[in-house]
Amino acid sequence: MKWKLKDKANDRCIVSDCGQYRITKFTLSGIDLFMVYHGSQEIGSAENGNEARRMALRHQGAV
Repeated sequence: MKWKLKDKANDRCIVSDCGQYRITKFTLSGIDLFMVYHGSQEIGSAENGNEARRMALRHQGAV
């Protein structure tokens, strides 16, 4: 699965090439949190971007 920025104005969200998955990055008290979504449903969170991408890949294989 390939990823791209949602738009140039927002570097906090990436979208999968199929358009079904997105990962958003939040920073809370200096700690990054990556939320993974399938459509509008949250499927999990991760502490780094690579872990979030793997979570989306595992979910894609299970669906």
